[in-house]
Amino acid sequence: MKISSLYHQAQLAIGLIDCSSKDDLISSLDWFTANMNFCLHLITTQEREEEMNLSDRYPDVTFILFKNTSTTGEYINALSDECYTTYFLVLRTDTILIEYQGQELMRIMSDKNRPAIIAPVMLSSQLEVIPTLRAPHLSGKDFDPLSFTPTVSEVREEENLYPLMGLGLYDRALFQRLRVYDSQITGEFFQMADFGIRCYLLGYSIITTRNIVIQFPQKLSIVEDRSPCEGMNRFYTKAMSIRRIAGKNMVEKWKPYVDKSLLNEEIKKKQIILQKTDFFTLMDNWKEKE
Repeated sequence: MKISSLYHQAQLAIGLIDCSSKDDLISSLDWFTANMNFCLHLITTQEREEEMNLSDRYPDVTFILFKNTSTTGEYINALSDECYTTYFLVLRTDTILIEYQGQELMRIMSDKNRPAIIAPVMLSSQLEVIPTLRAPHLSGKDFDPLSFTPTVSEVREEENLYPLMGLGLYDRALFQRLRVYDSQITGEFFQMADFGIRCYLLGYSIITTRNIVIQFPQKLSIVEDRSPCEGMNRFYTKAMSIRRIAGKNMVEKWKPYVDKSLLNEEIKKKQIILQKTDFFTLMDNWKEKE
């Protein structure tokens, strides 16, 4: 039965994060149920579902209900546990899907050097391209990624350090093998960056391509909240504590941002064995590409 189930496994699930008005939510559900023939999941709160009686109105939608609002990473982790598909696409109810070139996206994801995530090109309410490409950069001891605008004049696969807002097409098995988003990091910026850098340190990548394009119909721009948050030291400890010298990984504390418990239990015992490069080499190589 397990083998039969795997053979008939659906290829793609779509997960909508409920993060805007009731009208946006209904509009999104109506559009996706009418236009996209894939497993549709809505990530929302139990209160919202009961208030709007959504399960009766949309019997073909799978609801992932949280008792209270949570972090973006936890929403996506829950989707990856529940969707049982090869890939899943994460979107939000305050966005519109403008373009989805499924055949080309599946070609990219089936390649042996496939990325962990394909992030979308994002447009503002004025249809201007939002700078969503991130490049690794430090300002002193602080992580301060640079921002660039993706190419839209031609279809290109451009490397991206992490997916803004967690939006994009994920390889489900690879996402789980890379140990998903860190729920102990509460800020979206550090949570997304933690997973993105982890991908690169372990030998994988994230790309942005105009094969997926979304629009924020009510936003002129996107501003990340990069302020300190609970769990921030976990990000720095995982990203900066290992330096690769002469082909060997060496542990070096990234002061003042150190999670001592994580350093001793995770970095020194596990990550040091698995890591294929370090953040500083990644940063130098990225500059050369630019």
